[in-house]
Amino acid sequence: MRTTVKILAASALAALGLAAGATPALAAAPAPFCESMASQFYCDASSAGTTTWSITWYSGSVGTFTTAGSTLFATCPASNLGHPVRASYSYFDGSTTQYSGTTQFICR
Repeated sequence: MRTTVKILAASALAALGLAAGATPALAAAPAPFCESMASQFYCDASSAGTTTWSITWYSGSVGTFTTAGSTLFATCPASNLGHPVRASYSYFDGSTTQYSGTTQFICR
């Protein structure tokens, strides 16, 4: 029974490329936290340094913003009030560009 478990575990690791000492690919950066009120919104990222934001408005148009840090403050366009907005970000970690997951919030 133990031999079977060891063989299955070794097979799974080999299939993932871990048995040969390879490191697994890093997961995407976490999705940002976003909140909206008074026709404005802010989003906070898990990034360091310059952060590039991608905001997809209700209409389908995409806005790109660059911030020096990890927080974006912006105004909701009047046509988007009460509608869902999607936000994601990317940043360069010193060796590769990291891309976040996407979060959705309502422009209020």
